[in-house]
Amino acid sequence: MEKGYRLVHCQRLFGSRHGSQYFQVQPPDEDGPDVVPVDGAAAWAQVGEQMAKAWQDIERRAQTTIQEGERDEVNPWLERTQWLPYLVGMERPDLLACIEEPVAEPDARQEQQAEPVEAAIWAAMDGLARFSQASIIDRIGVFIRLEAIRTEMHQTRFQPLQPYMDKDAIVKHTRPWQQMLMFFARTQKEHAWKSPKYRFTRRQREAWEVLIEQAKRSIEGDEEDEAEDMDEEREELDEEMMDDIDESIEVAEEEPGQGEGPEPKKLSKIQKACLEFCIALLNHRITRREYDSPLVCALAVLGVKEDGWKGPEQYPPILSAVIKIARFMVVQKGLEMSGPDEDSGDETDDDLDDSAYESGPSQRRRPKGCLQLVQRMMDRFMVRGSHSPMQWMLDLRTYGLKIHYNTTTRGHVEWTNGDELLYKELHFSMAQFRGMVHGLASESRRLLTEELMFGSKAAPVPAVPWESIRDNPTDERPGWNFLKDHRTSMPVDGERWLFERVGKSASIRSRFMKPGTQSGVDRQAVERYMDRVVEFREKLAVLMHMTGGQPARGPELLSVRHSNTVQGGHRNIFIEDGMVVFVTRYHKGYKVSGDVKIIHRYLPREVGELVVWYMWLVLPFQQRLEALVWEKEAVSSHMWPADPSGRKWTTDRLREALKRESRIAMGQEWTFAGYREMAIGISRRFLRGSTAFQADEGEENKEWAEEQAGDSIADEQAGHTSHVAGLVYARGIMEQSGAVADRRQQFRASSTDWHRFLGFQAGVDDQRRSSKRKRAPFESEADEARVDRWQRLRKMDARAQLKRMMGEKAEFRGVQEAAIKAITAGESPVVAVMPTGAGKSLLFMLPAWAEQGGTTVVVVPLIALRGDMAQRCKKLGISCVEWQSRRPPDAAAVVLVTPESAVGEEFATFLNRLRATRQLDRIIIDECHIVLNRQYTFRKQMQQLGKLVAVETQMVMLTATLPPSEEDELFRRMHFERGQVRMFRAPTARSNIAYRVVRVEKERKRQEVEATVLAMVQQKVRKYKSGKIVVYGNSVPKVKGLAEKLKCHAYHHHAVGKASMLGEFMGGKQRVIVATSALGMGVDVPDIRCIVHMDWPFSVLDYAQESGRAGRDGERSEAIMMVQDGEQRAADDKQGEAEQRLVRAYVEGIDEAATCRRVVLDGYLADFPTSK
Repeated sequence: MEKGYRLVHCQRLFGSRHGSQYFQVQPPDEDGPDVVPVDGAAAWAQVGEQMAKAWQDIERRAQTTIQEGERDEVNPWLERTQWLPYLVGMERPDLLACIEEPVAEPDARQEQQAEPVEAAIWAAMDGLARFSQASIIDRIGVFIRLEAIRTEMHQTRFQPLQPYMDKDAIVKHTRPWQQMLMFFARTQKEHAWKSPKYRFTRRQREAWEVLIEQAKRSIEGDEEDEAEDMDEEREELDEEMMDDIDESIEVAEEEPGQGEGPEPKKLSKIQKACLEFCIALLNHRITRREYDSPLVCALAVLGVKEDGWKGPEQYPPILSAVIKIARFMVVQKGLEMSGPDEDSGDETDDDLDDSAYESGPSQRRRPKGCLQLVQRMMDRFMVRGSHSPMQWMLDLRTYGLKIHYNTTTRGHVEWTNGDELLYKELHFSMAQFRGMVHGLASESRRLLTEELMFGSKAAPVPAVPWESIRDNPTDERPGWNFLKDHRTSMPVDGERWLFERVGKSASIRSRFMKPGTQSGVDRQAVERYMDRVVEFREKLAVLMHMTGGQPARGPELLSVRHSNTVQGGHRNIFIEDGMVVFVTRYHKGYKVSGDVKIIHRYLPREVGELVVWYMWLVLPFQQRLEALVWEKEAVSSHMWPADPSGRKWTTDRLREALKRESRIAMGQEWTFAGYREMAIGISRRFLRGSTAFQADEGEENKEWAEEQAGDSIADEQAGHTSHVAGLVYARGIMEQSGAVADRRQQFRASSTDWHRFLGFQAGVDDQRRSSKRKRAPFESEADEARVDRWQRLRKMDARAQLKRMMGEKAEFRGVQEAAIKAITAGESPVVAVMPTGAGKSLLFMLPAWAEQGGTTVVVVPLIALRGDMAQRCKKLGISCVEWQSRRPPDAAAVVLVTPESAVGEEFATFLNRLRATRQLDRIIIDECHIVLNRQYTFRKQMQQLGKLVAVETQMVMLTATLPPSEEDELFRRMHFERGQVRMFRAPTARSNIAYRVVRVEKERKRQEVEATVLAMVQQKVRKYKSGKIVVYGNSVPKVKGLAEKLKCHAYHHHAVGKASMLGEFMGGKQRVIVATSALGMGVDVPDIRCIVHMDWPFSVLDYAQESGRAGRDGERSEAIMMVQDGEQRAADDKQGEAEQRLVRAYVEGIDEAATCRRVVLDGYLADFPTSK
């Protein structure tokens, strides 16, 4: 008998209803090749493909499918949650997809299908949570909030249930409830994926159906038409919960409570349905397994991640959000159920019934009051001992927190190369960190003084009189701060100063005024000014956060007030012994515990000055502008109040400000949480034991214990602990409320250590306190690093390092090797006179290349020379940066700076910081003959470079033009003793340059002289077909005029685009350039063939420097001086007369021994004159 059937593979998509039917599918082996290859290699290749496919399937299932673990896999968290047995076999992508936020309408740009019903439920839950939080704030008192916060049956709590500090934060904390509702919504309808099993009780089922119905009605827009049906359904549910309390619901909906003012807003019908379902989920007594509760099942899905499970670090915050929103909803439920005529003395002892465990009807007194209803609901299903989902959540959260606080977290901090920190994707050195902080301080200072206070060199900002500022922390009068202390004497009236400064300056005043307007001011101009104020406050927030010591959290920083308030009775900005300190009280746990944590963070003088200036001079003007333009009725006392535009300060805004500043300075984005962790790591690594974080639980602070031993013994003799002594006994008259003296001193020590580490001056402590201070580890390590660096330099094989840096063919020339050995030996001062092209730059490049742990400062007089030097350093791999005060280059190996900046205050601060951190190795003054400049009106700072000797570091002077007769003058101006100077002098004669003088008759007119110069230059251009020509003139108008006729660039001190001019000249695009002495030094163009001077030079030194630009490649070149009798500039003093005599001697070619002009020139510049 033949078979009446055949075996096939089949499948079905839906397990029930009309879509459930089987259909045939292709068997797994039918999609393989029809012909099995017989060749061995081909067959083995096919086996390899099948093996790879099988392994990929295993890996995919391991990543996406929840699988049972092995018995020996130890994970107490998963054993406690029992997620694995419940969700085994489920696909992680499916579980994560089922709790995603739905979309209400289809969008072609998104693959997600529209789910209008689910979207309506999602929005309803959000609205319900917001409404419930508003009820906590506006509609109930402290008794109900104390009931709602309970976790035990008979528990007395002293801190009531609090709303979230930021009203928008509830959006984030409502999300777990929204995700659980999506889990139910997507598993209750037909779906093609394997979902976890759970079962609603009857009352939960009915509440869910009502919610779905209301969601559909809200989509269709007929929610109000079905209001009566909704009321009936709610009444039935409440009958099962509270027997006959349904009547009170109707009354509460129809009549406002007497004596409560206007009727509060009501929940929408879908929000009420959502509330009923959530309460039904919570009101579930567990009698057998936790996973008999649908709420526990949904919570298990929230524990799933793409690559595993949410552990005790991530899951307790989710439970906390679910618990707090649940408490909000219980209070809201009590309000919905309570009647308008509440009897405060009414009591009840009946129970809430769960419809899953029905009991016979009984007569009970009906509780009307919200307090009694909340109390009953809390006892029924919101506390431990109720055997409800809430008890499961409370216990699991406690267990998770116990694991979290007793388990080490994953480490993210690593140190490399001594002081380079690796944190996640961030990598920076401590020098870069210091540079970022000081750059931010410099930019904040510029913004405040120049753009907010309109300061300038002509109209400076009043200095802060630190010695005369007094403060009284005990004065709690509203609006009071240290500026109002009668003992404080400020040089100007801060209430009027900025207003009067604007009024006295017509240009500044015109920015703000706009005739014809009601207020008389230009609103747009005021808004622009306020934008600058906002920018400054953002920078100040980041600066205070990073310089006060260990950083505060965002809410703590934003709670800072500059003046006392009526409500808080306190401010947070104080002056203590010449230091600004901000004291925070608010913290992240304040809303829960109600306790304040008083923490002092002291600011360095440079940052404290910004705070005082802002409060003293800017804030009064700013507040009056806001009152006038925006008609504000009240002004906030917060340091960071809402902007005039209405934008508020939040932790997100602080986070974005920190990201922006770190991105500008470091090219990396830092977060608040990341910086807090990095600061702790830096403290452990570099700060002294008394103020640093302990590395682990067992580390004891012996130094601090020894210092405090005497105080502790004295307190014990008095019969109390040191803490009690600070709180109660012998407190100072000016001691701030809540502060303890010894704690305050510890905070101060921590902050000042941090200031020293960052390179700020810590000179506000008196000498006695400074002498007792122990050295911080970072100071000792910096000293050791510097000693090691110099020891390696002394032992360095200079020739071997030269070949490594420049190539095997590199050799020292002239006095290079001797000078470098003196530099690496640490001798100071060192003066090296070397001819042009002899490699003076090598004297600082080689040590900086060999040991890049320190910083070499190079004073360079000209922009052109700085650019050329920076480019050469970078080619050799030496980190070289040009000085910018807004971005201090603490991490650079070579810092290039102009003479003007080198003697400025900001650069002096930078040098002091390098000294404090033991990074400063040496200061190089290139073209050091500029110190001999006698033109007091031209770049007078060049004569002040002797100030740099005060830095007390190695000094190296380099030049090609230092006459022996000028050595003593150079040493005098640089404060050198001749006997201490190591002098290295090489012959500087330029034998490849032919010197010539062209005399022009005195009667010739200026135009005729220019025509002669023009003809000469044109002739030289034809002669030197590829060479370049430079024409020097003494005045800018003369230079511009000749350049226009030659159709070339005019290079002078005030010219725009000097770098591009020089670039075109060096590249050969322009073969001729006309210039003043601004092009006299440091221009390294090898193929200049002719130098023409069309005026008398100021001195032989200047002429030697400028004519030395020719023939730097060693080829024959010429230097021509065109002079007109009677045109030599008159001397200003005797020294000038002597120099002019030398110039005339050169022009005449007269000397005691010969008549060659080079003899005159070389005899002046060197000890060894040359022949023709």
